[in-house]
Amino acid sequence: MAVPVPANNVIRFPEGVRGALVDVDHPGVLTEARDLMGCKLRDAFRSVLPRVEEELLSKGDVACGRAQRVLFYHTGEAIHAKAPQLEGALLAKWSALFTQACRASNKGRRGAASSPPQELQLVDFGAMDEELVVKAIAGSLRSQCDEGLFAIGRRLAFLSGEPEGSLPIEHLIAESLGGAFEDAGLVGKAKLEILQLMERHAVDVFGPTIDDLNAFLIGRGVLPQLSRTCSPSPNQPRNATDPGKPAESADLFALLQELVRPPQVSAGTGGASVGSGAGYGPSTGVSMGGASPAGMAVAMEQVMASLDTLQRAVPVQTAAALMDNVLRQFHSSDAGQNLDYLHSVTVDIVATLFDFIFDDASVADPIKALVARMQIPVLKVAMLDKTFFSSKSHPARRLLDGISRAAVRCGPQAGHDNPLYARVAEIVERLQNEFSQDTELFDTLCIELEAFLESQEAAADAHAVNAAPLVAEQERYELAAAAADHALVGWLAMPLPSAVTDLLDNEWRKLLVRHSMDGDNAAWEAAMDTVSELVASVDIPSDVPSRKRLAARLPTLVRRICNGLGRLEMADDRRLALIDALFSVHAAVLRGTAPPIVTPRPVLPVAEPVPVSLAREQVVRGETQIERISLAGANELPPSRDRADVLSLVGSLQRGDWVEFANPESGPLRYRLSWISPQRGILLFTTSQSPRAISVTPNALALQIERGEAILMPPEPMFDRAVNRALQKLKAA
Repeated sequence: MAVPVPANNVIRFPEGVRGALVDVDHPGVLTEARDLMGCKLRDAFRSVLPRVEEELLSKGDVACGRAQRVLFYHTGEAIHAKAPQLEGALLAKWSALFTQACRASNKGRRGAASSPPQELQLVDFGAMDEELVVKAIAGSLRSQCDEGLFAIGRRLAFLSGEPEGSLPIEHLIAESLGGAFEDAGLVGKAKLEILQLMERHAVDVFGPTIDDLNAFLIGRGVLPQLSRTCSPSPNQPRNATDPGKPAESADLFALLQELVRPPQVSAGTGGASVGSGAGYGPSTGVSMGGASPAGMAVAMEQVMASLDTLQRAVPVQTAAALMDNVLRQFHSSDAGQNLDYLHSVTVDIVATLFDFIFDDASVADPIKALVARMQIPVLKVAMLDKTFFSSKSHPARRLLDGISRAAVRCGPQAGHDNPLYARVAEIVERLQNEFSQDTELFDTLCIELEAFLESQEAAADAHAVNAAPLVAEQERYELAAAAADHALVGWLAMPLPSAVTDLLDNEWRKLLVRHSMDGDNAAWEAAMDTVSELVASVDIPSDVPSRKRLAARLPTLVRRICNGLGRLEMADDRRLALIDALFSVHAAVLRGTAPPIVTPRPVLPVAEPVPVSLAREQVVRGETQIERISLAGANELPPSRDRADVLSLVGSLQRGDWVEFANPESGPLRYRLSWISPQRGILLFTTSQSPRAISVTPNALALQIERGEAILMPPEPMFDRAVNRALQKLKAA
């Protein structure tokens, strides 16, 4: 599921209207989308399979004729038996079809090759029926989830390099279902019956996955303002103010202008006249009074000169001192009061966005203090180039995104001794001292910061390389121990002599765990055969011939037990004590005397639910330190509606995401998700600052999130979050 998010994987809007194609390639985001949707489809598929199985069995109960009953019963039983195989087949089929569709979309830009004529074939009516049902599933999704599918198709096509194209996600989902059943061996009438039942549940079960994928793509910044009713047509002309700039920038600027609600000034008073359009300049109905171009240029020079002076004068202050927005102070100054309408609105917009950044709880106060020193440079950029607001490829936006990535890594207690804080402080200092109007400085600083962040991620990955094998080894042990307990639980529930129970519950359990970890199936089976023979050997023979047969088998049984014990590292006195105890038991059995019996373990019902708690364990191997966090004495959390949402949130975590863990001693610490175990989904978190790592099971992390002991850090850059919050506030108003 989880894939690394490349450092350069920033979604860029096309630098033009939708009709002008910009060649962009974002394989990392596409892979994330593919894997996330695959997991969502698998979970939805898992939830619907029992319903389909039950419906098949119900149809079998009322079916007329033996053939029909056998078909329904066998198909229902096959679904139950092959559920894990079906889930794996669905994931594989989805991944293959998604990748193929993205490649086809990308090739479509260069012109699709003509398909060779197909040979005439006899019609396979069974295959035709299956194809019709698959199309019916896609049609149901399309009819009920049209808007969501439209948005997904456009966003994924944009990532594939086709801004005007659309990927048919509903067909990929339907074909993945059909292919999964076929790959799992459910074909013919069985497959047709299953698909027909799947069609009934398609919208309810798979519809929410469409919304989840759209939310993910919006969170990654992929066409967040996409709307079918508001999308410009391919023939729509570009922004008349500047043919080289995207029309989206004017739209976003106009929306943000509505948020700050500037006063309307009529042209008759000599001020700016604001029309009802969405942009500024000659093409959008905004008149700058009677100012001539030369006068406007002089005004811009004066504004930039005032901002240069203010930029140099901003001192290094604490976060608390900088929470007072410098831009609002500038706006109320003499220079700010004399700004023309367009520049005045720009100041208000940028000031409002910085207000949202200062209110962002996920950004540490020390980082906010550094970001606050960027207010004047950012305002100058916004005044010079309105595409700054919407173009994520803008140098200033890219630098803000890089600082946002650094901010996620810095906890609330980040100080001057933190390498990330020190590097960001150095960049902000250079920006404040050197920036005038040339945005090339932003490019240079962005490259330097990206290189530093990549080095930090490499260090975190190096710690993960050392820690992951330890987590995997512990995971294999726990799975092996669970398998051994499952294999012995039935035997230990029987009334057995204490010597036999002692051997099975200790040394023989350890032997089974070792065989399981080694993957030695033959040795495992041999050990379990020995358990069966040992339990049978303590039954008192009913007659003399049976006693003789037992006496003949005992030497071989004892030799097998001794060989098994020899594979364990155990003290000689313990081994001899076990053998002597077994000898006494068998001697009593051969004499016809019943040996002392141990009362089997009672299985008591749980009267009340036991409160769930966390178990913590420290694992140290050389310089590597791992804090293992799991549920104490439980593998699952009691279900609830809110808990299901938290578990879903944990399940959507991907490599590269950050989580803040509470620490009573040092304060909150932030860790990067560096590895997810393939078997149990254990999450391994590391940091570049320390070899100390945290491994936590998904259920344990969900419990920590519920208790406020862990907080998921938002992946969206802080400036993007500020823009989205501004738009949400505008929508709410």
